[in-house]
Amino acid sequence: MFLSSVLGHQRDRASSPTVRTAAAQVGAESISNRLVERFPLLNLVASVETVVNEIPVAVAALRAPVAPGPLGDAGKDLAARSGAEQRDLVEGWLDDPSLLEARIAAWIAVAAGPVLELAAAALKPLSKEEWSGPACPACGGLPQASVIREESGEFMAGSPRYLVCGRCALWWSFARATCPWCGEDDSRRVGSFSPEGERLVRIDACDTCRAYVKTFDLRERGGVDVVPLVDDVATLTLDVWAHEKGLQRSGVSLAGV
Repeated sequence: MFLSSVLGHQRDRASSPTVRTAAAQVGAESISNRLVERFPLLNLVASVETVVNEIPVAVAALRAPVAPGPLGDAGKDLAARSGAEQRDLVEGWLDDPSLLEARIAAWIAVAAGPVLELAAAALKPLSKEEWSGPACPACGGLPQASVIREESGEFMAGSPRYLVCGRCALWWSFARATCPWCGEDDSRRVGSFSPEGERLVRIDACDTCRAYVKTFDLRERGGVDVVPLVDDVATLTLDVWAHEKGLQRSGVSLAGV
């Protein structure tokens, strides 16, 4: 229920002239950055003031009775802080979300989502020759999931894999049999695990760093309806299984896993 409310809120805020103007400013330098291969492409600093202003809007819309108690309390605390404190937290989140308390980071993610996603959506797709690193080329965020699509049409290219940014929702090309966390590419140490009879979603785990990423195979039945960042939350049982096996991931969903 909370995730559904978040998505509705972000959809509404994405139509706001203020948010649209901020997104345009965030992406204004992306073309020149791309020409000189300066990554990330987006000007994250330009998003700070708008994200700060969006925090109380998000908290007022989602805190109670929608958000679970502790999360609602964290939102109330965040909204009550001074503008300078909020600005520092937003800047810290843009630099490294893991440095913030998880519930505070979740509220900032909700507030920042419409700005960053609109800015990233305006970018022309990047080829794998331009960027194939493990961090998002648009905002520098961590991948939250990966997807496999139909064959690209290139000779011997097979079905490409893309990582999906948990912050701005951008997709970018990444090697199929490579761990996005440590770069391990030995097929003997990177394996896939899926529930019995389930082909649409699986866990790709690395024996070297004990990390995993959830992968959605869009070639399978039902793949056309997959929204990776949403279905990531809808498949939490896989995360529970992975954690029981001692696996972890750095890119977490709004569910905190």
